[in-house]
Amino acid sequence: MRRRIVVALRPVSPVERLLKVGAALCRRLEAELEVLADPTRPDWADIEARLAALEADGVDCRLTPAAGLDAKRVVEHARSHECVTSVVVGRPAAWAGDSHGDPWSKLECPLVAASDSPDLPEEN
Repeated sequence: MRRRIVVALRPVSPVERLLKVGAALCRRLEAELEVLADPTRPDWADIEARLAALEADGVDCRLTPAAGLDAKRVVEHARSHECVTSVVVGRPAAWAGDSHGDPWSKLECPLVAASDSPDLPEEN
């Protein structure tokens, strides 16, 4: 079974940054990339094009439609696939703000915060 890096996109997620981080992890870990996103996103075709470019660059990719995506669903998705090596999100606190408690604490693999940087705009 091949390792998998999951990149979860909120409507306000910095797509380019998250895909770069996810692809870099895939290359280092010899893993495939799975992107979870709402299929009603206006930039869905752009995400598909970015993944096609990553495929051409040697990263195995898949785009998984996930309507109404929240932190709890991301964690459940990762826990239901034993091949998931890491989950990449923009700002974990922004995701967790939608629910009670800390859903990320139930994640059984590393959580990568790809936009928690003082040099980047804050993801709300």
